[in-house]
Amino acid sequence: MVDRERQLEAQRVVYIKSDLYPDGEFVPELEARLSVFDRGYTIGDSLYEYGRTYRHSPFQVEEHMDRMFTSLKTLRINPGVTHEEFCALCKEVTIRNMPLLESYEEYNIVWEVTRGEWGWHGRRPPITEGDGRPTVIIKNNLNDQIACSRAFIAGVHVVTPPGRHVSPQAWDPKVKTYSRLNYVLAGIEAAQVDPSAIALLLDGNGNLSEALGGNVWIIMDGVLMTPTDANILRGQTRNNVITLAGRLGIPVEQRDLQPWHLYNCDEAFHTSTYPGPMMPIGKFNGMLVGKYLPGPITTRLAAEWSEWVGIDVTGRDRLSPEAAADLDEEGARLNEERSDIQHVAF
Repeated sequence: MVDRERQLEAQRVVYIKSDLYPDGEFVPELEARLSVFDRGYTIGDSLYEYGRTYRHSPFQVEEHMDRMFTSLKTLRINPGVTHEEFCALCKEVTIRNMPLLESYEEYNIVWEVTRGEWGWHGRRPPITEGDGRPTVIIKNNLNDQIACSRAFIAGVHVVTPPGRHVSPQAWDPKVKTYSRLNYVLAGIEAAQVDPSAIALLLDGNGNLSEALGGNVWIIMDGVLMTPTDANILRGQTRNNVITLAGRLGIPVEQRDLQPWHLYNCDEAFHTSTYPGPMMPIGKFNGMLVGKYLPGPITTRLAAEWSEWVGIDVTGRDRLSPEAAADLDEEGARLNEERSDIQHVAF
């Protein structure tokens, strides 16, 4: 994956509009320049969106732009690019980069906007619109289908780090901003427990909030539950799961959830744009979650999503027959191990 990404970044283009590229240009990725005085670099005064392709076509671009423009409004940034122009530029960047991919590969799509250069070393806050030129970047990177396929069989390990999610009283988490040092520290703390773990942040009241890069879901007694959107980022994948659950007649509750629910649920999963929309949660703070991976409701939702987009979202159809057989064997072994220790008394 890393070697392949290095190959691609040497050939891809990005779109960038800034003080250095005032008219907006498509430039080779490794030649793109950013001012050292850009506020996105100096103080994290920036936001972003993260999308992807399915079957080599950008997916739900308009929906991602709707969310990004609510963030732009909240941050009081006029990007100098309209909603429609963002959508068109995204498609143009992806079209230019798509010939580099193999038929089984997919791209992620990243939109980034900073406030640009402001004042001496970028420290002075903006006073009026027009004081500076925001920086706009649109780029692609490789979506790791292999990681997705393995996670769907083996599950992911989520860990609650000591730090808490930022309170909505301090900063509204519905804004998708790059000012996320708390996420960085949470990821480091989770990795110190398990290098492959995903950090799941609790809020100030001890409720589950969101994982790094995604949302968490719990199934108990046939009901699909997820934390209320009061203190999380409203993920586009989250929105899609709610829609798909409605199609399948699966009841959905948005409510406060505590670690207890995750320890004692029938099944659970994590949703995010990257690497795949749904990844079963196999362990929580070192304890097994659920009886079988992937669980039945998780499997139904993934199948419905796959039918919707026209490819297997678990990534299985990207595997060779040998790799798929190996993964099935690993899944059977892991579920047998889970069965053997399900009734251990703690």
